[in-house]
Parts: sequence; C-alpha cells; structure tokens
Amino acid sequence: MENGWMSQSLLYHAFGVREGYEYRSTKYIEGRVEFHLTVKGEAIVCPHCQGREYWRRGKRQRRINTLPIGPKAVVLVVEVPKCECRTCHKCFEHSPPLPQPTTTTAAPWLDSSVS
Repeated sequence: MENGWMSQSLLYHAFGVREGYEYRSTKYIEGRVEFHLTVKGEAIVCPHCQGREYWRRGKRQRRINTLPIGPKAVVLVVEVPKCECRTCHKCFEHSPPLPQPTTTTAAPWLDSSVS
C-alpha cells in the first residue's frame, strides 16, 4: 500500500488533487503518464441541497492535462459520477479534482493606473 500512498501524496502536492479522490493506477502510454482516479463515496454532496444520500446514475471519464514530469506529459483520468439526490431528486455530476482557484495580482508594470 505504500506505493498507493506515495502516488496519492504526489497527486496532492504536485497537482493539487484534493481529498475525496482515490488513486487507482498509473499507466504509461505513448510517452505520457496517466494517473487514474476514482471518487470516494463520502466526498459526493448534492450541490443543490447539500444532501449526502444519492443514487449513482452512471459515470464518465474526464481527461485533464496537467504539468509534465520531466519530458513526459501527465494526464489525470478522473471518474465523474452522475448522481441523483435522494432528497431533492435533482441530477448532478461530481466536479473533478482541480486545484481551488487562487487570486493573483498583475505585475505593477502592467497596471495602467501606476505612473
């Protein structure tokens, strides 16, 4: 299991994959590295009513290109479950494990208000 822990740690620290996703496997295909991830059931919450009980209604895969490791391209292959909330009966998809947006400030030399 140590190998899985190291891969989970790498995904978090290098690519910002947040909790709620579980590392499944690594594949090396045509010169790129693919990390395959699945969603932990407890991470799924209805975005409409915040309900935690749902039915799974299928899934799809999303391929997210991310930063390379050396010369190798890296792709996160992420499970995106389609769910129906048992409380409000609305359908939704669980969002992929992208890093949370951060606020950036433009360089002062790009700010037209600075004289």
